[in-house]
Amino acid sequence: MKVYTVVAASLLFCFQAWPLQAAPGKKTGSLTLVRNGRPTSVIVTNGRPRDGQRIAAEELQEHIRIMSGATLPIVKENELRPDPAQVLILVGESNLSRNYGVITKNLEPETFIVKTDRNVLILAGEDGGSKSHARTGTLWATYDFLQDQLGCRWIWPGEQGRRVPRRKTIEVPSLDIRETPVVKIRHLRLLAQDKHRAGYQKEGLGQLLDLGKTYDQISEDESVWYRRMRLGSSFRISAGHAFTDWWAKFKDSDREIFALQPDGTRHPRKKSKPDFVKMCVSNPRLWELQLAKIKKYAAQGARGQWLNACENDGSGGFCTCPRCRAWDAAPNASLASLPPVEDGSDVDGASDAADLPESLSDRYARWYNELAVRARKFDPEVRVVAYAYSKYRSPPVSLKQIEPNVWIGYVGFNAYPRPESYRKMSTDEWFGWSRLGATVFLRSNSLFYCGEGAPYVASHQMAEDLQFQVKNGLQATDYDALQGYWAATGPTYYVLARMLWDTDADVDEVLDEFYESFGPMAPVAKDYFDYWEAFTVSLGNNEKFMATKRADRMRAYPVIYNPAVFRKAEVILARARPLLRKATEEERERFHNLELGLQHGRLLAAALADGKTSTGPAGKRLMEFRREIAPRNVINVYWTTSKEKRYRVFD
Repeated sequence: MKVYTVVAASLLFCFQAWPLQAAPGKKTGSLTLVRNGRPTSVIVTNGRPRDGQRIAAEELQEHIRIMSGATLPIVKENELRPDPAQVLILVGESNLSRNYGVITKNLEPETFIVKTDRNVLILAGEDGGSKSHARTGTLWATYDFLQDQLGCRWIWPGEQGRRVPRRKTIEVPSLDIRETPVVKIRHLRLLAQDKHRAGYQKEGLGQLLDLGKTYDQISEDESVWYRRMRLGSSFRISAGHAFTDWWAKFKDSDREIFALQPDGTRHPRKKSKPDFVKMCVSNPRLWELQLAKIKKYAAQGARGQWLNACENDGSGGFCTCPRCRAWDAAPNASLASLPPVEDGSDVDGASDAADLPESLSDRYARWYNELAVRARKFDPEVRVVAYAYSKYRSPPVSLKQIEPNVWIGYVGFNAYPRPESYRKMSTDEWFGWSRLGATVFLRSNSLFYCGEGAPYVASHQMAEDLQFQVKNGLQATDYDALQGYWAATGPTYYVLARMLWDTDADVDEVLDEFYESFGPMAPVAKDYFDYWEAFTVSLGNNEKFMATKRADRMRAYPVIYNPAVFRKAEVILARARPLLRKATEEERERFHNLELGLQHGRLLAAALADGKTSTGPAGKRLMEFRREIAPRNVINVYWTTSKEKRYRVFD
């Protein structure tokens, strides 16, 4: 959310008389950073810049160089030579910035300031945190300046996604901007990072795709895009399925902490998946083991710890012991009418036949409360984090309140497109948990289900839901996962990332930013993605589509994405041909990614007509095409192929 004053109609790119130096604290008009392709300013850091401050200075230098051809020097303040004619761009807090009243250490986490004063432009922010979790307010100030004042855009990763307007003279108006993020944790899980490489290699992708330099490049592109969109966090939540290694640790010494199965024994539902074992959540011995670390570190003075109570993944294997069952509420009849939407919990197979209520939320919420009360005795500022997921996603019905130090990661808003019934269910469940007293954050699997590699757009629905969540207390997001279908789903990714920071932005204005990056082809790009958004939203109103599981949806692509559907999209893109000669080379390359994204969708549908994307001539053409487009960030070909293997539509 923006709170600022800009004393000018817009950024000025023109010749103008050099601004006279003013007395300290007295505002001048615009500042000239570059004049006619020559530097008239210098970037200044403190004597020992942190990594985020160093990157901020380098990013500012690089974007201004691309924009104007001028390379601004970067110097440390103790090496600065006095030159009254130069504009100083102070990046990060320094002795110089403090002279202008900019002191960042007392700012809220991630808060930044963009300010002009005399012959100075200040880009600084709160850069606290630890070495493993350094906050980067100064970097956010720099990206905000590049975006809102210089018009830079990063619509997807890599050079094809970066738009930098070209101007020989760069002037900025009088500025006084201060921003603090509303959403304190803005996280989208990435799928092309170094940690994923080993998994892709194990699946055999190295025989099909380059897991060397090409993978290195798209991994770096993805990371850079993530930070340029100011995705990051003011603090960390220690969450995630908490007991994945507990079977190996405690099966011999504390078997009673694990869920009792219908056969009268305690064990994982599937021997091959011990990390999916469920817990006996009513067992005091389980609580004792969970609280041990809280007690230990609290005795050493730790405050504000997180106690992770996120049950293991899966839709079955829940405890059937009398004590856990006594905590359950009467069956919730309304659950039977909920819309059928995958939430990811069926990764261990369908729900088992245990005679349990449809919703186990009351037992789980009581467990969270028991932990919250006990943990506060050791650490008064402790917070318990847990999920609302699987058979415990809907809010409890008999519990009167949830302890105020319980944070619930709601695994809802998973379906895009979504029917109205699913939107209502998600909003009702969000309110249900929050009204009981929990702090609700979003742990959504929506991006994981947002398409399979053909054009798939749901920008307006996602923006609508995000703004509902923000209005109702959203502080953190954890989206699983950014599949990287940049040329197929790009507008939706851009809208989500932009609006996680600018939460009150108008979605259509944000989309205009995306389309303007295509230069004279902007109207064509807009019509193209509007077509696919209307197509995608129509699928959300198709009961058969919504009731179909993911793997079967993929197999149905030849019908869903039939030749007539693609022909309409091709007709739209063809309207760009006479406009291409008016575009820059960068704009043409950017637009070409849309053409390649459409071609990938066609090849995917053709390959799936054979039942498997890897067999037959169509499958071979698809894989050859994926190798060609891998470096361009058209789609994340590694994730796409890996997913097809796991869903058994690839041999």
